[in-house]
Amino acid sequence: MKKKLLLHIVLFSMGSFAQNRLEIVNNFLKTEAVNKRIISNPIDYNVLNDHETINGIEYVKVQQKINDIPIHEAFGTFSIKNGKVENFNNNFISLSKNKNPATSPNLKATSAIEKFAQKSGKNFILIKSIADVKKNVNQLKQQSTGNDVIFVENMPTSLVYYNDNNQLKLAWVLLTEIRNSGLTKENEHQASSFEAIIDANTGDMLSKTPIINSCTFQPDFINNNVYQNNPKDFEWITKEYKNNLFTVNGSYNVVPANFNSPLDHNYTMLTNAADPQASSDGWHKALNYALTNNPAITDEYTIGNNSHIGYDENGEFSDLIATFQLFILLNTTYIKKESKGNNYVFDFPNPGTSTNYNPVNYKDLANTQMFYSTNFIHDVLHYHGFNPAAGSFQADKGEGYNLIGFTTSGLGQNKQINNAVMGYSALLKNPTALFYTFETPNNAGVLKIPSGTLTGAYPGGIGNNSFAYNTSNVTGDLVLYNDGAGGDPNDGCEAPMNSSAFSDKIVAVNRGTCNFAAKVNNIKNFNPKGIVILNNSTSDLPNTLDIVNPSLSIPVVGVNKGIGDQIRTALNNNQTVTSILPAIGFAITKRNGSLDSQVILHEYTHAVSKRLMNNAQNGEEQMGEGWGDYFAINLTQKPSQVSTDQINMGEYAFGGGGLRVLPYTTDISVNPHTYDYLKTIGAGANLEHPTGYLWALMLWEMHWALVNKYGFNPDIKGSTGGNNISLNLVIQGMKMGVPNPGFVDGRNAILQADDALYGGQNKCDIWKAFAKRGLGYSANQGTSASRTDGTEAFDMPPAAILNCSQLAVNEAVKTDLSIFPNPAKDLIYINTTNKIKNIEFIDMVGRVISKQDIQQNDRKAQVNTSSLPKGIYILKIYTDQGEISKKVIKN
Repeated sequence: MKKKLLLHIVLFSMGSFAQNRLEIVNNFLKTEAVNKRIISNPIDYNVLNDHETINGIEYVKVQQKINDIPIHEAFGTFSIKNGKVENFNNNFISLSKNKNPATSPNLKATSAIEKFAQKSGKNFILIKSIADVKKNVNQLKQQSTGNDVIFVENMPTSLVYYNDNNQLKLAWVLLTEIRNSGLTKENEHQASSFEAIIDANTGDMLSKTPIINSCTFQPDFINNNVYQNNPKDFEWITKEYKNNLFTVNGSYNVVPANFNSPLDHNYTMLTNAADPQASSDGWHKALNYALTNNPAITDEYTIGNNSHIGYDENGEFSDLIATFQLFILLNTTYIKKESKGNNYVFDFPNPGTSTNYNPVNYKDLANTQMFYSTNFIHDVLHYHGFNPAAGSFQADKGEGYNLIGFTTSGLGQNKQINNAVMGYSALLKNPTALFYTFETPNNAGVLKIPSGTLTGAYPGGIGNNSFAYNTSNVTGDLVLYNDGAGGDPNDGCEAPMNSSAFSDKIVAVNRGTCNFAAKVNNIKNFNPKGIVILNNSTSDLPNTLDIVNPSLSIPVVGVNKGIGDQIRTALNNNQTVTSILPAIGFAITKRNGSLDSQVILHEYTHAVSKRLMNNAQNGEEQMGEGWGDYFAINLTQKPSQVSTDQINMGEYAFGGGGLRVLPYTTDISVNPHTYDYLKTIGAGANLEHPTGYLWALMLWEMHWALVNKYGFNPDIKGSTGGNNISLNLVIQGMKMGVPNPGFVDGRNAILQADDALYGGQNKCDIWKAFAKRGLGYSANQGTSASRTDGTEAFDMPPAAILNCSQLAVNEAVKTDLSIFPNPAKDLIYINTTNKIKNIEFIDMVGRVISKQDIQQNDRKAQVNTSSLPKGIYILKIYTDQGEISKKVIKN
């Protein structure tokens, strides 16, 4: 496999002085790109997006076409600066082998998807119109066999060419749901709605992309604590940067969206919250489609140009989606239960810091928090390049469509918990979010081992049967299931060979590949006291185990991989392991997922990345979940944090725990994962969450490299500060990236973004951050379609390509040193636990311009820069632990 290298070009457009960006791109594609053999021939194209982003950079995205028909995901992206193309990426198709592709389909869209169903041996269900919901539900219940292809005839479709191994095939892009036989709640993600690519002549499935990101949040790391420094040590930062995050209309009693949850900040009445530049129409507006549904609606409700939020009364909407996922696209006709703020004052009762309450009692609060938070992130991202011209979510600007959100979902006939869903279709471009309630065991766990080397209480999942988990427990010795068959004799997928050992014991069985119900059925008739499922997979274990046997009267629990592996080893070594199911003191706590800012920010980011990338996020190395985590931990960062803190995702949703396998930190001894961790995750579908976690970990390394360099800016709409610069790079990288990128592609797009936005000033810092986690210069991605074919590397680019030696920090120095602000005017503050001796300013040709002795007050030191000429310098800091160099900019 060829190593993927970053393509960085600076090409001058002829006669560009008076040209606009579209003319520059057109001239480039017609002449310069051909002359320089970047593309083989001039191409025809459609312009998908063109706008000015930040720092004076212009951006254009085009899609190749032939015979006036677009080629699926054949995109070209351009960043333009000072009238010239600064960066260019493309995956255009050579037409030398495709000079006369078919122009007329033999099959219409309905016939093509029906043909696919026939070829796949599936039952085809045609819905004429999605408008009559009740009629459709009844039709599906009557006609569904559980092995179906469902198609709605009046949904939008698009005719494209699809590149199938360099052969262009005429195809339909359409929306469909594909169901497989024998689904349970454990594997219901396999019954998904897709944007499918169907051959318009044969009916073959060429490709499919899920339209729903179902983030079934399950905690791998529930009891991990996050350690923070004393916030008082950082009060000076807040004083230096007095930010004004809130600017017009409406008052909301909520937790500020840049704090994780009520565990981090009290409910506070925020007034004048809308940003007049990012939300020129304000946050509240009674839109026409809402008035059609409810003529009594006014702009005093949780409805507006950016977001429209209501609660899912009795789980009715989530029940519809459980019946047919494409109903999620009905959002504008179905959302009804908005909350009203009299005179725009949204002040509702709240549960304070409690993580155990009935979410139904706080529906108006959930609506208010989600309405405020989604509007807030909309306004913040406006300043980081996701504005109306770039496709931000506004009903009457840009590409159109606001965000539709349902809170307090999942409490209907088909109970669904511990989940958040974002639906987005590139055909319809309408993002829809559902936030469910969360139910988790308390810290006592689901299994307790009272004695021996494995003593402890362990978290995990519980069965959805009638056993009284809240009030009862059983005690017994564990016995390991053995079926003596298949690749895993302990997975319970075949009949047991040692069933005589099950009576009056607790049976331990691997998670394996068959569903939970199959395991239970193979065990329950042999009089066990209970069942423990040992997770032997890197994917998350559900909190609720669907055993499809509600009357079962014994406990069924599941434990995470770490303790599961230890239990299995002990039993294989004939050790006696006595257990209590569930652990003594076990209880289920309930709360509303809509009150966790990180969950809201994560889901919103799914829609952002899909819109910026035209939904092109396929392949095993897809990074959508990682972008979601990174936006969440970036925008909720506290001034008191340092790089080695341990940051969990979704602590509130899990009552103080987290949902990733390890916390986010730059401390390699706490989180040692590198690029090769993808091989541990392994091949296969539905592993996007652990994959995304690894990408977010790498972005967190880059984030802290830039925060340590430029300082932290609590004004998260600002342009300075490492946190804001990092977010700018990630968003611009999404715009510039190739379709369906892998990790190396993502790294390269960020490096290109740094070239465009900051003139490449941060290349060394970016390379160093990625190299630390195995994505160095020699790293080989292989193909983004596979997690297991890449090769990690920890090297920097050769000095002949990029000389980073002058900016290197002495690796022997272990420090949390940061500087602020950067760029600076008259003063720079240094914050560190190390003792500072003195400092030097060195210009970019190596001359020492200034030396200063430093007086340090506890962690803080002050450096005078007023006499320095404007320019870029190396600040060399001499401490009792060694020398540290930082690049600084003097304005």
